[in-house]
Amino acid sequence: GTSGAGGALSAAGGRSAGKTGGALAVASGEGAATSGGRVAVRSANGGTGGTSGRLSFSSGSSTTGNSGELRLGSGAATAGRGGGVVVGVGGGTSGAGGALSAAGGRSAGKTGGALAVASGEGAATSGGRVAVRSANGGTGGTSGRLSFSSGSSTTGNSGELRLGSGAATAGRGGGVVVGVGGGTSGAGG
Repeated sequence: GTSGAGGALSAAGGRSAGKTGGALAVASGEGAATSGGRVAVRSANGGTGGTSGRLSFSSGSSTTGNSGELRLGSGAATAGRGGGVVVGVGGGTSGAGGALSAAGGRSAGKTGGALAVASGEGAATSGGRVAVRSANGGTGGTSGRLSFSSGSSTTGNSGELRLGSGAATAGRGGGVVVGVGGGTSGAGG
Protein backbone atom coordinates (compact mmCIF):
# COMPACT_ATOMS: atom_id res chain seq x y z
CA GLY A 1 0.00 0.00 0.00
CA THR A 2 1.09 3.60 -0.56
CA SER A 3 -0.75 5.14 2.40
CA GLY A 4 -1.31 2.09 4.63
CA ALA A 5 0.30 -1.16 5.63
CA GLY A 6 0.95 -3.87 3.08
CA GLY A 7 -1.27 -6.91 3.05
CA ALA A 8 -0.49 -9.82 5.36
CA LEU A 9 -0.05 -13.45 4.36
CA SER A 10 -1.09 -16.16 6.80
CA ALA A 11 -0.86 -19.94 6.52
CA ALA A 12 -2.12 -22.19 9.30
CA GLY A 13 -3.10 -25.80 9.85
CA GLY A 14 -6.65 -26.66 10.82
CA ARG A 15 -7.93 -26.68 14.40
CA SER A 16 -9.28 -29.83 16.03
CA ALA A 17 -11.41 -29.89 19.18
CA GLY A 18 -10.61 -33.50 20.10
CA LYS A 19 -7.51 -34.59 18.18
CA THR A 20 -4.17 -33.21 17.03
CA GLY A 21 -4.39 -30.04 14.98
CA GLY A 22 -3.39 -30.00 11.35
CA ALA A 23 0.27 -29.81 10.43
CA LEU A 24 1.93 -27.14 8.33
CA ALA A 25 4.97 -28.21 6.30
CA VAL A 26 7.24 -26.10 4.10
CA ALA A 27 9.90 -28.05 2.22
CA SER A 28 12.13 -27.55 -0.77
CA GLY A 29 12.46 -30.04 -3.58
CA GLU A 30 14.83 -32.97 -3.56
CA GLY A 31 17.75 -33.02 -5.97
CA ALA A 32 18.26 -36.70 -6.73
CA ALA A 33 21.59 -36.12 -8.49
CA THR A 34 22.66 -32.74 -7.09
CA SER A 35 21.67 -30.39 -4.28
CA GLY A 36 18.24 -30.02 -2.80
CA GLY A 37 16.46 -26.71 -3.09
CA ARG A 38 16.98 -23.86 -0.67
CA VAL A 39 14.36 -22.60 1.77
CA ALA A 40 14.63 -18.92 2.64
CA VAL A 41 12.61 -17.26 5.41
CA ARG A 42 13.40 -13.60 5.83
CA SER A 43 11.78 -10.30 6.58
CA ALA A 44 11.93 -7.31 4.25
CA ASN A 45 14.39 -4.48 4.66
CA GLY A 46 13.31 -1.46 6.64
CA GLY A 47 12.80 1.97 5.11
CA THR A 48 14.54 5.20 6.05
CA GLY A 49 12.33 5.73 9.10
CA GLY A 50 11.79 2.18 10.37
CA THR A 51 13.31 -1.19 11.09
CA SER A 52 13.35 -4.43 9.21
CA GLY A 53 10.57 -6.87 10.05
CA ARG A 54 10.80 -9.16 13.03
CA LEU A 55 11.11 -12.93 12.66
CA SER A 56 9.50 -15.06 15.37
CA PHE A 57 9.98 -18.82 15.71
CA SER A 58 8.20 -20.26 18.71
CA SER A 59 5.93 -23.05 19.80
CA GLY A 60 2.49 -22.41 21.25
CA SER A 61 1.67 -22.33 24.93
CA SER A 62 -0.04 -25.12 26.85
CA THR A 63 -2.27 -24.89 29.92
CA THR A 64 -2.34 -28.56 31.02
CA GLY A 65 0.77 -30.17 29.49
CA ASN A 66 4.09 -29.55 27.86
CA SER A 67 4.47 -26.96 25.15
CA GLY A 68 5.92 -28.02 21.81
CA GLU A 69 9.61 -28.26 21.07
CA LEU A 70 11.48 -25.91 18.79
CA ARG A 71 14.21 -27.72 16.87
CA LEU A 72 16.84 -26.10 14.70
CA GLY A 73 19.48 -28.27 13.11
CA SER A 74 21.06 -29.61 9.96
CA GLY A 75 20.64 -33.08 8.53
CA ALA A 76 23.01 -36.00 8.91
CA ALA A 77 25.50 -36.93 6.17
CA THR A 78 26.61 -40.49 5.45
CA ALA A 79 29.55 -39.77 3.15
CA GLY A 80 30.38 -36.17 3.93
CA ARG A 81 30.35 -33.51 6.57
CA GLY A 82 27.22 -32.51 8.43
CA GLY A 83 25.96 -29.04 7.63
CA GLY A 84 26.75 -26.21 10.00
CA VAL A 85 24.26 -24.13 11.96
CA VAL A 86 25.06 -20.42 12.09
CA VAL A 87 23.29 -17.94 14.35
CA GLY A 88 24.53 -14.40 13.90
CA VAL A 89 23.55 -10.92 14.99
CA GLY A 90 23.77 -7.83 12.81
CA GLY A 91 26.17 -5.01 13.51
CA GLY A 92 25.41 -1.30 13.68
CA THR A 93 27.22 1.68 12.23
CA SER A 94 25.81 4.35 14.56
CA GLY A 95 24.64 2.21 17.47
CA ALA A 96 25.59 -0.91 19.36
CA GLY A 97 25.57 -4.27 17.64
CA GLY A 98 22.66 -6.56 18.35
CA ALA A 99 22.80 -8.87 21.37
CA LEU A 100 22.46 -12.64 21.34
CA SER A 101 20.84 -14.27 24.36
CA ALA A 102 20.26 -17.94 25.19
CA ALA A 103 18.53 -18.99 28.40
CA GLY A 104 16.76 -21.98 29.86
CA GLY A 105 13.11 -21.69 30.79
CA ARG A 106 11.86 -20.54 34.18
CA SER A 107 9.80 -22.82 36.41
CA ALA A 108 7.66 -21.66 39.32
CA GLY A 109 7.61 -25.02 41.12
CA LYS A 110 10.37 -27.21 39.67
CA THR A 111 13.96 -26.95 38.48
CA GLY A 112 14.51 -24.39 35.74
CA GLY A 113 15.44 -25.48 32.25
CA ALA A 114 19.03 -26.41 31.50
CA LEU A 115 21.29 -24.78 28.93
CA ALA A 116 23.95 -27.02 27.40
CA VAL A 117 26.66 -26.15 24.90
CA ALA A 118 28.69 -29.09 23.64
CA SER A 119 30.88 -29.91 20.68
CA GLY A 120 30.46 -32.97 18.54
CA GLU A 121 32.08 -36.31 19.27
CA GLY A 122 34.83 -37.59 17.00
CA ALA A 123 34.39 -41.37 17.12
CA ALA A 124 37.71 -42.04 15.35
CA THR A 125 39.61 -38.79 15.96
CA SER A 126 39.32 -35.69 18.12
CA GLY A 127 36.13 -34.17 19.43
CA GLY A 128 35.16 -30.70 18.31
CA ARG A 129 36.44 -27.55 19.95
CA VAL A 130 34.29 -25.18 22.01
CA ALA A 131 35.43 -21.56 21.93
CA VAL A 132 33.96 -18.82 24.13
CA ARG A 133 35.56 -15.46 23.59
CA SER A 134 34.75 -11.79 23.39
CA ALA A 135 35.53 -9.65 20.37
CA ASN A 136 38.58 -7.45 20.08
CA GLY A 137 38.28 -3.85 21.18
CA GLY A 138 38.53 -0.91 18.79
CA THR A 139 41.00 1.94 18.91
CA GLY A 140 39.06 3.76 21.64
CA GLY A 141 37.74 0.91 23.75
CA THR A 142 38.44 -2.40 25.40
CA SER A 143 37.66 -5.94 24.43
CA GLY A 144 34.44 -7.38 25.78
CA ARG A 145 34.20 -8.78 29.27
CA LEU A 146 33.65 -12.49 29.94
CA SER A 147 31.66 -13.42 33.04
CA PHE A 148 31.25 -16.96 34.39
CA SER A 149 29.18 -17.12 37.54
CA SER A 150 26.34 -18.98 39.16
CA GLY A 151 23.15 -17.30 40.22
CA SER A 152 22.35 -16.13 43.72
CA SER A 153 20.00 -17.88 46.13
CA THR A 154 17.87 -16.41 48.89
CA THR A 155 16.93 -19.58 50.84
CA GLY A 156 19.57 -22.18 49.91
CA ASN A 157 22.93 -22.78 48.34
CA SER A 158 23.96 -21.04 45.17
CA GLY A 159 25.17 -23.15 42.26
CA GLU A 160 28.70 -24.45 41.84
CA LEU A 161 31.11 -23.22 39.19
CA ARG A 162 33.32 -26.04 37.91
CA LEU A 163 36.22 -25.77 35.50
CA GLY A 164 38.22 -28.84 34.59
CA SER A 165 39.35 -31.27 31.92
CA GLY A 166 38.03 -34.74 31.30
CA ALA A 167 39.56 -38.02 32.40
CA ALA A 168 41.66 -40.16 30.04
CA THR A 169 41.83 -43.96 30.17
CA ALA A 170 44.80 -44.55 27.85
CA GLY A 171 46.50 -41.19 27.77
CA ARG A 172 47.18 -38.01 29.66
CA GLY A 173 44.44 -35.87 31.12
CA GLY A 174 44.08 -32.46 29.55
CA GLY A 175 45.63 -29.45 31.25
CA VAL A 176 43.80 -26.38 32.50
CA VAL A 177 45.48 -23.09 31.61
CA VAL A 178 44.46 -19.70 33.01
CA GLY A 179 46.47 -16.79 31.67
CA VAL A 180 46.43 -13.01 31.85
CA GLY A 181 47.26 -10.70 28.95
CA GLY A 182 50.26 -8.41 28.94
CA GLY A 183 50.34 -4.73 28.11
CA THR A 184 52.67 -2.71 25.88
CA SER A 185 52.01 0.74 27.36
CA GLY A 186 50.64 -0.20 30.76
CA ALA A 187 50.81 -2.89 33.40
CA GLY A 188 49.83 -6.45 32.58
CA GLY A 189 46.47 -7.71 33.77
